[in-house]
Amino acid sequence: MDLVNNRRSPVLVSITVYSVALAMRTIPLFWSPLPFNVDGLHFARTANETLSRHHAPMFWKFLKPDEYVFTMLLATISRLTGISPLYISQTFIACIGATLCLFVVIITWRVGVQLGWSNSDIRIAALLAGGVLATEGIFLGRSTAVSSEGLGHLFVLMSVFVFAYALITARPAWILITGLCFLLFPLTHNLSTIIGAFSSFSLLTLCYRDSSTRANLFVGVLIVGLWVYAGIYYTATEINQVSRIFSAPGLFIAWIIALMLLTVWLSTTQPRLQRSIPLMMLFGGGALVIVNYFVPIFPGTATGEQLTLLFLLPIIVIGIVAFWGYPYITQTPGVGYAIAALLVGTLSLVGFALTAGLTVKHQGLAVRGHIFIHIAVAVLAGLGSVGLTRARGSHTFRMMLGVGIIICSFASAPLAFSGLHATSAQPLITQSEFETGTFAAKHVDQWTSDGHMTRISLRYYPTKTNASEEGIYSWLHGNSSEPNCPIVSQHSWTTVGAQLFPASPEKISKKSYKNIYLKRNVVYSNSGNDPLVLSIPRGEDTTCRGNV
Repeated sequence: MDLVNNRRSPVLVSITVYSVALAMRTIPLFWSPLPFNVDGLHFARTANETLSRHHAPMFWKFLKPDEYVFTMLLATISRLTGISPLYISQTFIACIGATLCLFVVIITWRVGVQLGWSNSDIRIAALLAGGVLATEGIFLGRSTAVSSEGLGHLFVLMSVFVFAYALITARPAWILITGLCFLLFPLTHNLSTIIGAFSSFSLLTLCYRDSSTRANLFVGVLIVGLWVYAGIYYTATEINQVSRIFSAPGLFIAWIIALMLLTVWLSTTQPRLQRSIPLMMLFGGGALVIVNYFVPIFPGTATGEQLTLLFLLPIIVIGIVAFWGYPYITQTPGVGYAIAALLVGTLSLVGFALTAGLTVKHQGLAVRGHIFIHIAVAVLAGLGSVGLTRARGSHTFRMMLGVGIIICSFASAPLAFSGLHATSAQPLITQSEFETGTFAAKHVDQWTSDGHMTRISLRYYPTKTNASEEGIYSWLHGNSSEPNCPIVSQHSWTTVGAQLFPASPEKISKKSYKNIYLKRNVVYSNSGNDPLVLSIPRGEDTTCRGNV
């Protein structure tokens, strides 16, 4: 009976985590059947183009060279289900995110087995790790978004996993799979490729510390090959992310050296320091968020919101518990090393972004790059929770800590769907917004709106839309008068504000909002929870005075 229960345990934990993760990532379907985020419209459009052409439109200027894999998968799922990419994409990305959570359960389980923990301890650790990644607000928001980045999250974790086994076992099969992963990396997602390369360097360093075999040397050549291949491919196809890395070669080399030194030092130092150093980095990141609340760290970008700080508090609690578990992954060659490498590799990239220049471009590297830290932290949260309770030896404390971690994770979940209430960008697309954007794209030659509405049209109708947010940006920042051209306005501009990403949203008074269409001709309106109006100036001159 015990043997049967032991076999059932990982299955039950996996089903539970997968179900919760899938449910959390399909929450946006309660509000809208469309993709959760604006970029999701772009991928729905490229998948549609693929289906209509019966092949990947590799030379279509609106399909980027690092989007081929995701586009082909979405088009394939659409063809198999008979559902348009526009309406199947959210469910598709939810399945990818849930699969990643399932993979975290497997990795945590393997680490627990290598540590020699009891089945109950392993079960709790795996359940907590998967539960945290399934519900934690920051990662939930990014993994719910329909984007090739979601596939990149899964691809990075799988790649460091198989790479670790290639280094540990030196089996040709694992080396071959590693080479295949490295080959597909640049076609999957640019930032994931960079994270994967940084993490691979860290992982190779860890394994060389244990043994320097001929197989390790060969796989090390694969890493160099990945960097060269990705650099040439992205440079030839003009992908900006890698060019930002190579634009400061001296700083890049310095951070690679720092990565290798930090990897070795953290794996060999005493457990107290293994826990203290990551904790210091966590508090340092928290300090940056607090500073950004008062003044933007990256000039020209948005400051933080009080609601954001509130949702970050439970995530910090999870991080404190998580880093108690860091010594455990340095004791487990293979899967444990993979998580350590992912954590250190991602931290090194964030460090590079913060020191390379306080620009909007480098902000993208830092903010989007740090998402991969949450994958490692989820595993560490499961291990750290069990490790703390094993040290205390109290069943009551174990239950309270486990429940507390899950509560903290669920408490942060609303951050993923808070939109302009907590962040500088509104991800959710309603049916009325899409219909309004469709009408404007098909019937108006030149128009302006905030960043949310213009991006909706530009992403799904790239060849038909002649829209820009510059007119509204300039007007709301007080740099020009009201644009003298067609305007798509939205009632929420008077409540949460108009989206001016990467800057903070700007509210306008209800009187100013009414004046937009009261002194103009309304040619289209769409009611709903957040009514939209398309209005044009009264007169023959409907140009945007150079603002669009």
